[in-house]
Amino acid sequence: MGKAKYYFVIGIFSIIPFAVTIWLINWTLKLFASPIQPVVEYLLPNVESFLPLQPYISFLASLLLTTICVVLCGFLVSSVFGKLFFSKIETRIAQIPMVNTLYQTIKGITDSFSNSKKKSFSKVVLIEYPKENIWTIALVTGESKNKKGKEFYHLFLPSTPNPTTGYMLYTPVDKVIMTSLSPEDAIKIIMSGGTMSPDQNEIIVQ
Repeated sequence: MGKAKYYFVIGIFSIIPFAVTIWLINWTLKLFASPIQPVVEYLLPNVESFLPLQPYISFLASLLLTTICVVLCGFLVSSVFGKLFFSKIETRIAQIPMVNTLYQTIKGITDSFSNSKKKSFSKVVLIEYPKENIWTIALVTGESKNKKGKEFYHLFLPSTPNPTTGYMLYTPVDKVIMTSLSPEDAIKIIMSGGTMSPDQNEIIVQ
């Protein structure tokens, strides 16, 4: 009975990464296909021999059409006319109090990933948090200075095991330890609860 429990736990932890990956892919595909799928299903001919395959064909056609629409949207927004039109829409959104706050927050997050000049999440550091002699991994999202010229890092402190949530901290540059970890490696360590950490860390104890 003890071995059965052990193998069951091992099996669960082996299956979870595959299951979550498949679920995310399925969710993303449905998200892209769902806006146009009702229209495609309406336009498809109701031929009796065609009915068994209709859901699959409508899904693939919807996904393809949505992808084309997204590419066209990107092309239009990149053009001069598209930028002017898009800026007018943003101006309208800015006049709606609650919606504007939500939009600007989401836009700031997406811009941080798409704009390589900002170099978001380009550095991984160690900080003493939540108290002295307890260290945690944080991602550098920006830099700034206070009125006296002291330099600070803007840090995102991800939660375990879900790194999409966490805390934002201002930390003096001289209070962090730079690491050789890549952001991808840091996320793997955080999601695994430390089980995927390298054997040697970069913590310097005074």
